[in-house]
Amino acid sequence: MMFAELKVRGSKVRIPFVCRMCGECCRKLSKVVYDPRDGKVYMEDLDVDYVDIPEEYREFSHPIKIPCPFLKDNVCSIYSIRPKSCRDFPLLTGDLGVNCPALKSLKRFLEAFNPDEVKYVVEDDVDPIVIPKEFLKLFKSLNPTKEELKAFMRLNKVRHTFKLSKHLDL
Repeated sequence: MMFAELKVRGSKVRIPFVCRMCGECCRKLSKVVYDPRDGKVYMEDLDVDYVDIPEEYREFSHPIKIPCPFLKDNVCSIYSIRPKSCRDFPLLTGDLGVNCPALKSLKRFLEAFNPDEVKYVVEDDVDPIVIPKEFLKLFKSLNPTKEELKAFMRLNKVRHTFKLSKHLDL
């Protein structure tokens, strides 16, 4: 999971980065190169020769950068073992000209929270942190997608406050 951990007026809150699965980063930034001289695919300096190369690239006589062959229906077919550059994009790398819609959404959330400090995190397993109820209200008011709201709730627990007098009928 990728997220931004913010410090806002002495409290912490985590804002998720939720990929929109548009596939643009895999098409535009792929570090995959096909070399027809030896019929192999090279990816981030790793020789990977078990990839089926699209027919349109087989006639080239020099190495050519191609969209990632592991992108299938806008989903990474090797997600659990994807390269580090893919794991880090775009939080740790920046947009790099992709015009990532998920990064735009994250930046909109960050701007609304007006944090004192921002730390970007790429971790698979994190325990949720407790946040003030107002942070949940603010996040909801920004019209997140269902996926963004679910991810927000997984990363953050809302501190429930209630008035005792309400529950005692005073």
